[in-house]
Amino acid sequence: MRASSKFGSVLFVFVLIFASPSFAGEGASMQLEAVKSAKRFGIGFSAGGALAIMGIVADVNLSPNLSMGLGMGTGLDYSTLMVNARYFLLGEWVSPYVGLSFARWWTSGTLATSVSPSILSDQFLGAGYDYTKGFSVFLLSPAVGVQFMHPMGFAISAELQYLFRMMDLSNGLYAGLSVHWYF
Repeated sequence: MRASSKFGSVLFVFVLIFASPSFAGEGASMQLEAVKSAKRFGIGFSAGGALAIMGIVADVNLSPNLSMGLGMGTGLDYSTLMVNARYFLLGEWVSPYVGLSFARWWTSGTLATSVSPSILSDQFLGAGYDYTKGFSVFLLSPAVGVQFMHPMGFAISAELQYLFRMMDLSNGLYAGLSVHWYF
């Protein structure tokens, strides 16, 4: 099974489970808009996306429809930093969204013979790149995604991003998952 169809299957199962009335419990009558207004600050973890392999993300709901985030992460052999904005189309518990991220992936040099994800080594740096010299890649990435937010403040997001390397516009598709706790 292709990675994109596995991702789609996992996303579909998450939406089915977390959007069910039994998961939402007795607080399901609370509107998502009120939840996002009351629980404005979130902290969480991200896998994939603009933070490469994994990272920690802080998120602020500026309004029920708009959030801004800042994250630090790692590609295991290099560091990442990301700033993003997301605009939500509010649903009952599940909200699709569009987003835009700006990220930097960098290292001053590594002894690794390959780096992950493959989009970095194949698209952005090119085959045969000498990783001991280090690199600094600036990315701009539009995204589409979906977020489930429970009334208690727990949120799961899944998104697809189209990463563009700034300056030469080499590009590729990448996916990400994140889990946040809003308070």
